[in-house]
Amino acid sequence: MKSGKYIPFLLGATAALHCAAAPATPAPQRPSLAVNIVLSGIPYDFFSRYEANLTEDGFRKFMREGTVFTESRYEYMPTNSVSSLATLTTGAYPSVHGVVGRQWCDVLTGQTVSLIDDPAATGFDCEFGEGCYSGALLTTPTLGDRLRRDYPESKVISIAADPASAIVMAGLGTEAYWLNPRTACWTSSSDYMLYLPGWVTNFNEQYKNNSYFSNWFWVLCKDEMRYRNRRISYIQPEHEGRFRRMEAIKALPGMTAEGRFPRVSATPLASDMVADFVRQAVLQERLGDDDTPDLLNICFDAPRRVIAHYGPESVEAEDMFYQLDRTIALLIRFIEQETNGRVVFVLTTDHGCSDSYDAYALQADRFNGIQFRTIINSFLCAQYGGEAWVTGYFGRRLYINRNEAFSRGLSLDDVQRRASDFALQFRGIARVVPSCDLRSGAASDRYLQRLRNGYYQKRSGDLLVDLEPGLIEERTGVRADTGSAFEYDIHVPLMVMGYGIPAGVSDEEVDMTSVAVTLARLLGISQPDASSALPIRALTEAGTKR
Repeated sequence: MKSGKYIPFLLGATAALHCAAAPATPAPQRPSLAVNIVLSGIPYDFFSRYEANLTEDGFRKFMREGTVFTESRYEYMPTNSVSSLATLTTGAYPSVHGVVGRQWCDVLTGQTVSLIDDPAATGFDCEFGEGCYSGALLTTPTLGDRLRRDYPESKVISIAADPASAIVMAGLGTEAYWLNPRTACWTSSSDYMLYLPGWVTNFNEQYKNNSYFSNWFWVLCKDEMRYRNRRISYIQPEHEGRFRRMEAIKALPGMTAEGRFPRVSATPLASDMVADFVRQAVLQERLGDDDTPDLLNICFDAPRRVIAHYGPESVEAEDMFYQLDRTIALLIRFIEQETNGRVVFVLTTDHGCSDSYDAYALQADRFNGIQFRTIINSFLCAQYGGEAWVTGYFGRRLYINRNEAFSRGLSLDDVQRRASDFALQFRGIARVVPSCDLRSGAASDRYLQRLRNGYYQKRSGDLLVDLEPGLIEERTGVRADTGSAFEYDIHVPLMVMGYGIPAGVSDEEVDMTSVAVTLARLLGISQPDASSALPIRALTEAGTKR
């Protein structure tokens, strides 16, 4: 706790004698710490499906003591982790905050742009050229940025294993920490600080000397009879006959670097590593122990990797959820003990996921995005001449070479519509919308409005592709995926617990842009600059009664 907080007994007694008639100073009505906890990729139904096996102090504590929202959704497409984290922290859609994915094509040059790569930044304790990340391409202030503007002494910290997750949550001017995959140590970059704080360096030294990386092995945390799922790939159960062995797919999704962390990035150990560091951040930075409001953003990326790699129907996904429940229970208990008690916790996810493509053998095929890009390019070449009409395809967004169109005096709108009409012939595609249709006119239905909410003109490309329900793109190491505007992707859990929050279940329809606005209201600050969302009534109306 901060020094100087406690008044010596005699001084306090003397002051009490002189000021006996003075009215008592009212206790602050706002939380001193808000904690955003994002469980990346956890489907909405996991909490009810596995509730019987949860601990009392983890997710059940949220269900018992907090407000549980049953109708919370991300009202845009495509859904992905970085877009949703930006929405949670800015209170705006991708059409406003501009985070459409981890990569996109520059509309002028056709070159691929990475959301966080920045050669001008220097990663701490990294090999030369590694860890050069920053938020330079982020355009929209977050809740944390707003808090620091209103209260410069406030502390705002964002923590995640994935650098993109931490950086997006941190916004334009607050602190971010992530894991160096090569060393499995916590790091940041020169975009956020001049050097790593001493407590981070000391923490990393302890991890370097810890041998549990080599000793750790994934075993089931509960009796085998209690598991609902039967598909198993990696874990070696005691009674093999209870489970259906699935062929393990090679490579973990999104992890290409060598080093200590990639081996455990899709295991419960990765979540424990995040929680360990969060505890140190709370302790060393003294978050929430005075009347100045602080903000802590946490993203657990491991669940997304486990579910994508093994599938939501797997024993690995189920066991990961149970171990995460235990991890969250210990973390919440620690934060409550180390702070002054005026803490608000938000528990949610950044998106859901599809079923595994091979789960029920209804459709064991997947959509080949590389092939799609190649064929669209060939079609446009045949129609208009030239050789390089398509500059990129990322996350259901296809980019057309605009220089080819302009140099031939062609209307870009006409090229987009012709490519869109041709693309509908592909098996597995449900809808293709040219961006020219999103730039003009009102949305004709809620589905089209979701596409428009996810469209950022400078970055979203020329064709937005949506696949048939349940169909996913073919990617290395991926069994289940996200990205659609269907319920399994956009409908997410949302639970809020803590200081001044009532217990109960609410069926209020919640647009996830409202989370940042609601926290701003609870913290007594202005809402984030780019947000036009309304606060959640079930929480703000309860707050006025404190």
